Amino acid sequence: MKLLFLLSCLIAVQAGVRRRNAPCEGPVINNIHYSNETLKTDLDRPYLLTVDRTTNTLYFSYTTNKDDDTFKSAKININTKEFSDIDGVPNGFAQSVDAKTSDVYIGGSEGVYKYNKNSNKAEFFIANDVDIWLLYFKDALYFSEYPSQFLFTVVDGNVTRFKDLEDTKVDNFVIDNDKNMFFTNYSGLYSQKKDTKDAVYYEDSSDVSIRGLTTDGKGNVYACVQNGIYAVNKDKHVLENIYTIDDAFGVAFDDNDNLIYADAKSLVRLKKSDNQDCDKTEHADHTE
Repeated sequence: MKLLFLLSCLIAVQAGVRRRNAPCEGPVINNIHYSNETLKTDLDRPYLLTVDRTTNTLYFSYTTNKDDDTFKSAKININTKEFSDIDGVPNGFAQSVDAKTSDVYIGGSEGVYKYNKNSNKAEFFIANDVDIWLLYFKDALYFSEYPSQFLFTVVDGNVTRFKDLEDTKVDNFVIDNDKNMFFTNYSGLYSQKKDTKDAVYYEDSSDVSIRGLTTDGKGNVYACVQNGIYAVNKDKHVLENIYTIDDAFGVAFDDNDNLIYADAKSLVRLKKSDNQDCDKTEHADHTE
């Protein structure tokens, strides 16, 4: 009888013991475990990332000469990691994709070019002898020129000053699915409903170096800041860190909404890990 009692106690104790899972070997964002997949290394400051989601191709620029900041546009197939430079754009710097047609536009030191996927070359499109600083496509093609950094639109081949921000300098620019424009300049991050002049300032955004803006497949807005990737909280008008990176340069999302980021030398994709049973508490970058 005593032996049966002891065995029963032992079984009860063992049943109450919870086995501790091994720590996650990769970042944890919003309680989801991700693995790091390096897409490309040995790059100098890959910048201004954008993805053609119909082909899952990442377009970006990188520095080819550190002494005078000469840039070159390039692309990489996210699935196969096949990489190639893009010819035909002097000092290729800014890239954007029309999500409806998958047309790719590239801005350089002599204007805006349209990329020909068959020839892997870019051909002149518009804005001759203009140094392009920013390029973005949503309902139309937007670009800002350097050094003025004023924003223009291209509609039916006609270039006009963008009236909503005609007196505002723009470093980065995106539009979400609710027609909210998000833009940055030296004073920080702002949002503004399209076709209005009413801008909303995002708290403490002037204290960080924002190097890029993007949207995921659902239209949520994210910012690349020097120290990591931030989600834009439209309700609280703040930036919320979701992933810390040492010297981040760009952010984008692939066709499955996997986050892609650039640091000073590499392009990396965060893919949802098959192992979601690891101990997330020891390797959490952000939890809602």
